This record gives sequence, C-alpha cells and structure tokens, in this order.
Amino acid sequence: MIIALTAAEEVTSELDIIHHLFAQGLDLLHLRKYHFTDEQMYRYAASIDAAYHDRLVLHSHPQLSDALQISRIHFNEHHRQSGLFDRHHHFGSICSTSVHHISQFNTLDTRWKYAFLSPLFPSISKIGYGRDDALLDQLPLRSNFDVGLIGLGGITAANGLLPLRAGADGIALLGALWQAPDPIQHFITCKQLCSKNYNISPRD
Repeated sequence: MIIALTAAEEVTSELDIIHHLFAQGLDLLHLRKYHFTDEQMYRYAASIDAAYHDRLVLHSHPQLSDALQISRIHFNEHHRQSGLFDRHHHFGSICSTSVHHISQFNTLDTRWKYAFLSPLFPSISKIGYGRDDALLDQLPLRSNFDVGLIGLGGITAANGLLPLRAGADGIALLGALWQAPDPIQHFITCKQLCSKNYNISPRD
C-alpha cells in the first residue's frame, strides 16, 4: 500500500496533482490541512472527484465525515491518547492513527485499521525531525500483526523499499512527494519499484 499525505501548505496545481495521483493508482490520500476552517475543508474535499472519495482520509475535521461521505478518519497520537477518539460516535468508520515508537504500535487493538510509524528516516518536510531518532531499526521488533503498519517520515522513491523489506505493510509519502519537481512522476517511480519487488496489499 502506498499512501500520500497532503502538504500542510497550498501547493501549485494541488488538486490536479491529486487527481493524477489517483489515476496512477494511489491507494489512499490523507487530507492533512489542520489550519483549514470547516468550510475550507468541506470545499477542498468536495473539489476532489467523488469517484475517489472512498480513498480519502480525514486527517482533521472528523465532524465533517458524514457531510462529505468520507468513511476514513485519522486520529493522531495526541487525539488517541487524550480520549478525543470516540469509538461509538465513529462506529462504522475506518480509523487509523499515528505512533512514534514500535512499543506503542504493538499495543494497538483492532479498532485501528493501520497506524503510521514515524519517523523512519530524517524528515523532509520537518527539518531536523528524525535526525537522531529515526525508527527504521525498530521494525523487526514488531509483534502486532492485527493492525497494518505504514512507514512514514523521510520516505522517497530511493529508500521506499527499505521499510517493506524490514516488515512494514506499506509506506506513506509526504515531503518527498510535494517537494519533487514532478510529484506525479516521483509517485510512479516509487509505485513501480515497490510493485516490482513486493506484492503490496491493496486498500480495503
């Protein structure tokens, strides 16, 4: 599985790029726009072709899930640990979360479809993040196989195979994608490399 997260800031031709990524086989897209108002998020998500809405994940604004008919919701580590995740309110939703140590991942239960483990490599979008505490070496310590593990942080087409070889179920692209001269081609290269070497599990 290859997941993309939107850049926090606006990117030139962003919606066009998103549509091309989906056309090229992107599995899921996390809409990561924390600074958006509810109205801005609604307009942004509604601007994406409805044919792709089953591949969209709300990384914020979970209260809009019903109105947008988006069934996938992401709760970051803070939201999960502070109790903002309401299992009953989001009954029927496909939920994901984030962790920053393999020990945290190993304690997750099956309410979570998958979790981002980050940073696997020094971050591209957050300068300095992960420079001294990259987590790639923790992957062999995984003992939880009921929840999907998606590697995040500093992942590019050049190193995307390493998390898969170490036991991740998929990878997520952020900085390398949106800072690439040609984001679509970068994704295609990454997908071809991963598909050639691994039978990546499709979304469900």
